[in-house]
Amino acid sequence: MRQTPDVRIHNMTATPKPTIRHLGAIAATIVAVGLLVASCSSGESAEPTTTAAAETTTTLPASVPPAPGGPDDPAFAESGPFPVGVTTLSLPDRQVEVWYPATAVPDGTPAATYSQLDALPDNIASLAPSLLPAGTSPDILTVTMTDTYRDVPSSTDGPFPLVLFSHGFGSFRLDASALVRGMASWGFVVAAPDHVERGRAALVTGQVVRDPDRDVQVLLDTIDLVGSAGGVLSGLTDTDRVGAVGHSAGGRAVLTALSEPEIDVAVGWAAAGRADVPAPEKPSMNIAALVDVLVPVEEVRAIYAGMAPPKRLVVIDGAGHNSFTDICLAVRSGSDLIGIAQSIGFDLPESLAAGAVDGCGPEAIDTMLGWQITQSFTVAQLRSGLGLDDSGAGLGPGVVNAWPVPIEYVEDLEVSAGG
Repeated sequence: MRQTPDVRIHNMTATPKPTIRHLGAIAATIVAVGLLVASCSSGESAEPTTTAAAETTTTLPASVPPAPGGPDDPAFAESGPFPVGVTTLSLPDRQVEVWYPATAVPDGTPAATYSQLDALPDNIASLAPSLLPAGTSPDILTVTMTDTYRDVPSSTDGPFPLVLFSHGFGSFRLDASALVRGMASWGFVVAAPDHVERGRAALVTGQVVRDPDRDVQVLLDTIDLVGSAGGVLSGLTDTDRVGAVGHSAGGRAVLTALSEPEIDVAVGWAAAGRADVPAPEKPSMNIAALVDVLVPVEEVRAIYAGMAPPKRLVVIDGAGHNSFTDICLAVRSGSDLIGIAQSIGFDLPESLAAGAVDGCGPEAIDTMLGWQITQSFTVAQLRSGLGLDDSGAGLGPGVVNAWPVPIEYVEDLEVSAGG
C-alpha cells in the first residue's frame, strides 16, 4: 500500500543568474552524417499536495563539497571546487574516458583536447579536411576542454562516488565533455564508455547493432574497470555509490540500468525510452528539451510517467536535442561540417540539416545557459540520490525562479510502505 503522494509542479520565469565558465574556444566540426547521428535517438500532470516524502538524514562524506546554497538556489550551476583531470581506460573492445577530481594544477599545464574525428574510422576521418574551405586548417576540428587536464594527479580528498555516463546514438564518449567535466568538478569520478555497437563509427560504416542489454552490461563492466584502475585513479572511486547519467539512447540505457542493484540513481537527458521492465523505486530524474525535434517532450513525459517514485521531471524551454552536448557551439560558430558543406554547395537532405542543428539555432536557448541549468539539476539529483546530501540543495520548488527562461519542474516523491 502506498502513502499519500508528494507531487509538485513548478513552472516559472525569473531573473538571470551568472552562467557557468565558458567551455573556451571550441571550433569543433563533425563529418556531416556524424553530426546528425550524434543527435538521433535510438528509439524509443499531477495535482500538487502538501505532503512531504520521508527523508533519511545522512552524514556528508568528507570528499563531498558542501552545497553553496539552499533548496531554492541553483547551487551547482557554476563549476565546482575541484580542478578536473581526464584519463583514458580500456575495456577489451572499447575505450572509456574518465573525468576525476584533481589536485591543484601547475600554471602553464595545457588543457586537454579532443578531435571530433576521433569518433570516426581512420579512412573516413581522413576525408573530412576535404570539406573545409581552401586554406582552412584541420586544427578547427579540435575541441579544447577548458579547466580539464590530462593525467594530472588526483585529489587526495577521495574516495569519490562514481557516475557512469552513456552517450547518445551515433555519438561517442567525448561529445558531452562540458557537462561531464562539470559533474566531476563537484566531487564525482565520471566514466564514459564508448558504446561501439551504436556509436558514430558503427553508424557511418553501416554496422549499427541496437542492443539495449549490451548497453547496460557495458555500464556495469565500467564500474569494475574504474574501481580497480591504478595510476591517477588508484583508490579514488567509491563503487558502493554509483549514479548513471545518459543522453538520448544513453538516457534509455541509464534509466534501464536503474533496475540493476549496482545503480543507485539515474538522470536521463532527452532520454529515448526505457526498456520494458518493472521500474524500481529508486531516485530518477528526466530532463527534457521543450523544442526537441528528435525526442519530443511528449515522449519524455511518457517515460517519466512510467518511472516509479521518487522521481523528478525538468523541462527546459528553448532547449533542443543537442543542447546537452558540445555540438551547438560548433554549429553556432559556423564551423560545423554540415554548415560548411551547405555553404560550398552540397545539397543535403533537409532532415539531415534540421536534426544536426536541433537546439543550436538562433531561436534556441543559449548553449551555456542550457548547460548551467542541466548541470545544476543533475548534480543536485546525484547528490540527493546517492545519499550524499540531505539538504535538498538545488531541488526546492523555488529553484525555477533562478533562470531567465521558463522551467517546468515536477516532483513525485511518493514511496511505498516498505520503500
